[in-house]
Amino acid sequence: MKFLYPGGGQHNLYGSLVTPGTYGIPEMIKNGGLWAADNQAFTKGFDADVFFPWLDSMESFRENCIFIACPDHVGDARKTLGLFEIWQCDFDGWPLAFVAQDGQEDLPFPPAQYWSTLFVGGSTEWKERRAAIGVIKRAQALEKHVHIGRVNWWRRYRLFAQIEGSDDFTCDGNRQRYEGSQKTIKAWLEYQKRSRYVLKLW
Repeated sequence: MKFLYPGGGQHNLYGSLVTPGTYGIPEMIKNGGLWAADNQAFTKGFDADVFFPWLDSMESFRENCIFIACPDHVGDARKTLGLFEIWQCDFDGWPLAFVAQDGQEDLPFPPAQYWSTLFVGGSTEWKERRAAIGVIKRAQALEKHVHIGRVNWWRRYRLFAQIEGSDDFTCDGNRQRYEGSQKTIKAWLEYQKRSRYVLKLW
């Protein structure tokens, strides 16, 4: 899996994960780096009056955008499906991520033409169950990109690295808040090396 560093930065990682709360436009993005955007539902709650003007400010960098996370309801797949139906038309052609939440294993995805990435959100308990892996496999069958949220430590990285095709996944985490940027980046790059030897079980 390839890490998207939160808030940008000039680091030897795959790309950046930004939000309206990111200070300015990171140099990594200005220099043509890949990036994606979260909607802040998990941390602050989605605020359309803040989010869409900010997204307009990122228009010049649309070409290198991997995905924009459509509004979701943390821990509730059914409500998230409803939010996707409400909001997806407002993103004006940006590549959208549908965020998988608890219970998505028992529900259909939105129509495939409206999204390009499965963003695995949900509670910690749900994210680490076989149900989430089943949802990922369904998305892979639709040839969707897969992004895993909140991957900080080797145990969780290894769990998803066991999925066939996971070398092409992206992921993010907030580990730098606890250990600082340099230690975090060093650890994540080491995870990527170690993942080559993880047995693929799914």
